[in-house]
Amino acid sequence: MSRFPPHWHVLPFIEAVKDITAGNPKLPRQDYLNAGTYPVVDQGQSLFGGYTDDPGMLANAATPAIVFGDHTRLFKFISEPFCLGADGAKILEPKADLDKKFLYHYLRSLRIESAGYSRHFKFLKENVVPVPSLPEQKRIATILDKADAIRRKRQQAIQLADEFLRAVFLDMFGDIPAKKSPFEFKGCRGAVSVSSGKSSKAVLSDQITEIPIYGGNGVNGYATKALYDEPVIVVGRVGQQCAITHLTSGPSWVTDNAIVIKIVDKEKFEPVYLAHAFKNSPIRDVVTRLDLPFVNQTMILDHPIPNPPIELQRKYVDIYRKVLTTVGAQNKAADYSFNCFNSLSQKAFSGQL
Repeated sequence: MSRFPPHWHVLPFIEAVKDITAGNPKLPRQDYLNAGTYPVVDQGQSLFGGYTDDPGMLANAATPAIVFGDHTRLFKFISEPFCLGADGAKILEPKADLDKKFLYHYLRSLRIESAGYSRHFKFLKENVVPVPSLPEQKRIATILDKADAIRRKRQQAIQLADEFLRAVFLDMFGDIPAKKSPFEFKGCRGAVSVSSGKSSKAVLSDQITEIPIYGGNGVNGYATKALYDEPVIVVGRVGQQCAITHLTSGPSWVTDNAIVIKIVDKEKFEPVYLAHAFKNSPIRDVVTRLDLPFVNQTMILDHPIPNPPIELQRKYVDIYRKVLTTVGAQNKAADYSFNCFNSLSQKAFSGQL
């Protein structure tokens, strides 16, 4: 039994959509600019991965255009002339009588199971595409656009809160990468203890528990018991997670893909301040410059950061906690908006709107 209304025409994917990527120039990642005339669309999380000033790199595609991330499974709706980033981004064009915004929302509603860092277009092509009348397509697209705009505003509010915190940190403690601060740059040796995490295989839980397991890039599972009972700072050791910093909120387990920083002199550093100081520090640049395979413990202890008075750190922590409360409320609202949008999308493509 079809999940679409009986009066909707339904086509196999390959009869409804074509891939027009072939023949388009692709800009290598190393050639991206931070600003420029033409946006570069790749398969990353952001709408634009970068920019270029070269008109010869423009994609031969009518805008608006739909771009699919073959590895990431992300769909993007691009309204202006653009250039394609290197591997993984595909430009999709309707072959049937389909409104592009309707098609975009429909494709986003599909559940494409992850195959890791593999190509997913082969799975996308296994789907069918509904083709209702154009007026009905436009009506559905308009409703979903409005719902999506509400969802995106919630996400933007969370991003603004994060940007506000970064601005407050910069104003209070200076620009760490530029080594400009009203406070002396020193290491934290003597004020903290540094150690490696441990393998989590023996304590890995198949259920969600109150004890998160932190790896090099955040929470990647849950444990049956805690390795650390108090908040600790977690710094990724190797690879793409090198120098990514997290602050745990309570009992946790930390794997050996990360370094653990514990504050032993609580009159010297506040955990929130120290975590944000390391997050703003260019430790990864140091690793790259020295051609090291990973962040080591000595590097953490001796890496220069501003050492402001503890009273000023605590003032920053107060601001941080207030912003965190606001972000928590925004996250709940964002989750609600996300769920509402998904529910609306399901109804839209089953003819219930």
